[in-house]
Amino acid sequence: MVTNASILVKEILQSGFQVEPKAFELIQRTEEKEMDVRRLIQEVIENKLRSSAEHSITAQDLAILLPVVKIGDRALGRVGMQARVEIIRRNEDVPVQLLEGKKGFENLFKSRYKKLMHIAGTRPDFFRIEKIFQIQATKRQGARKVAGLVMSKRLRRNNIIVTIDDETGILEALALDKQIIEDVKQVPLDSLIILDVEFSGRNTAIIKSVHMPDVPEHKSTRADERVYAVFTSDLHVGSKNFLKEPFEQFVSWLNNTNDEVVSKIRYLVIAGDSIDGIGVYPGQEADLEYHDTSKQYAALAYELQRIPKFIKIFIIPGNHDPVRQALPQPVIPKKYAEDLYNLDNVTILGNPSWLSLHSVNILVYHGRSLDDIMATTPGITFNRPALAMRSLLRARHLAPIYGERTSVIPETEDTLVIDQVPDIFHAGHIHTLDSENYRGTLILNSGAWQAQTPFQAKMGIIPTPAIVPIVDLSSMDVFTRDFRHHEDDNNNEEASAS
Repeated sequence: MVTNASILVKEILQSGFQVEPKAFELIQRTEEKEMDVRRLIQEVIENKLRSSAEHSITAQDLAILLPVVKIGDRALGRVGMQARVEIIRRNEDVPVQLLEGKKGFENLFKSRYKKLMHIAGTRPDFFRIEKIFQIQATKRQGARKVAGLVMSKRLRRNNIIVTIDDETGILEALALDKQIIEDVKQVPLDSLIILDVEFSGRNTAIIKSVHMPDVPEHKSTRADERVYAVFTSDLHVGSKNFLKEPFEQFVSWLNNTNDEVVSKIRYLVIAGDSIDGIGVYPGQEADLEYHDTSKQYAALAYELQRIPKFIKIFIIPGNHDPVRQALPQPVIPKKYAEDLYNLDNVTILGNPSWLSLHSVNILVYHGRSLDDIMATTPGITFNRPALAMRSLLRARHLAPIYGERTSVIPETEDTLVIDQVPDIFHAGHIHTLDSENYRGTLILNSGAWQAQTPFQAKMGIIPTPAIVPIVDLSSMDVFTRDFRHHEDDNNNEEASAS
């Protein structure tokens, strides 16, 4: 008897592909479940053709696009696992509520103070924080604990004076100890600081210790099966410096379903600046391949549509995307990126956003404020963006410094406070691959797909493009694939990103 499965196999053979016996068995079983087997096979063939893989269809090729299945006694759930996604917070287009001018920013900072004090209040070591007016009213001897937003830091020859304010007043405190001076230097302006102070005989508040809201030591949530997420950023499609060939090699690799690593990848997270944009900086026109935003997004969609559908793609905007520059940023408008919105496996989010992938809590942020942290914090440079990201985690705020390069909108609620503890904190913007584990949170800055620009050369910034960090969500181990030397697969060695 000639079955439909036999007819399908004959069609596959006529297309120039072989079918392994276990693949034939899976086709028969899938047919019994009344699934669209012909469409499934066509997608497998298209994936094979894009990746230039061998013209042989295996059970793994089919199972990777299906729910968990079994062939004989061997489970293919490891290969056929499905994505499990929850969008926790995506920053919709309309802000909570805006108030213009001075009043708006007063409300924003009141919200920041209240939220950060709530975080500090959950820590047992931060009990008995007094208000500034209480401290100033008594000025009694002994240790006192006070907290406020940092208004200024004045570094002098042998000390530093920090000025803080809360809802009740303003306090100046003096640091004399060398280590405490260094601790104060690390605290970003406009962030919350918790101080232990004692008053001297001259009624000067002397700082005895410095604390920040910080994330607690914790054990991160892990996936219950071995599944991988790829993190990247700053493609800058549309720029003449976009590394098109290495990126196409990356996409071809994602289509190689016989690869042991690829078989476990279910997520791709892009942290902004996926295109180069228009008019972002003076003279940008000379650096552009496409002088139209929609054409840049169309070129991006062309690249991403080749990625297998079983890989879920998440994209947030950055400072090169056509959205407002002030944080938080809304989603990329559909009128510019309709081709992107038409891709079934792509989800467009705002900046920042929170995701749960296989139960792992992920904070995705483009990273514009990292410039401000690096410019104002001693010891943090462009070749170690993870240290700047650690500073944001310690401050529990994504853009603490007001009035520098990073602008924020005066929402009545400060949505940039890191009010949850992320399992993974992912950012880009710096174009330098870096990672570290801080108190149980994996910090990951994912590099770029753009070669060194004239501006970066002028600033002495050496990017690390076309190196992809991959995270095993079941263990939080980080390893990389290097596509800079795409002509030689032997150069694509797995290594730690740290």
